[in-house]
Amino acid sequence: MIWRGLKVVTHTIMGLEMPIVNQDRYILEQKIIPYFLDKQEFIRVLFVGCGSYTKHYEKWFRQKEYWTIDINPMKKIYGAKKHIVGSLGDLNLSFQENYLDLIICNGVFGWGLNDRKEVEKAFTGCYKSLRKGGVLIIGWDDTPERKPFPLESCESLSQLQPYFFPPLSTSQYINLEDEAEKHKYNFYVK
Repeated sequence: MIWRGLKVVTHTIMGLEMPIVNQDRYILEQKIIPYFLDKQEFIRVLFVGCGSYTKHYEKWFRQKEYWTIDINPMKKIYGAKKHIVGSLGDLNLSFQENYLDLIICNGVFGWGLNDRKEVEKAFTGCYKSLRKGGVLIIGWDDTPERKPFPLESCESLSQLQPYFFPPLSTSQYINLEDEAEKHKYNFYVK
């Protein structure tokens, strides 16, 4: 355990990438992110949740206005130069309404964002911060221990429409290759 911690710190200081290698990260890093990098209309991007495995995303988004947010102040070292220490529910404190083009919220619902009231506040904040035509992506684990309640029951998400994501030909990607993972990506548009 100490070795892993030392490795993370060393890689972070040296700026080395530490990606997670699994199917849901493959979908995020090889399908989702490249699609939006190529789209000129998606300039202002917010990535929710930081870790050693997301630090290298800032390099990928260097041609965009790239922001990160994490409630844990210790995660700032993995965030973008434009990093916010705070709750997703308080986006109004950092962004004007209709400002963002894209919000990627992967591995947050069910991994800390669990309380229904906080989830509703967070996704309402996302809705208000997105411009018309802006996209919200929620990556989450559809397992009993990581699903505090059915995502589709969120009233705040009903303000958004499903977004058909061309590279995956769907508005909700379900990992069928690994039954144990049960990671899903839901795509929404304002």
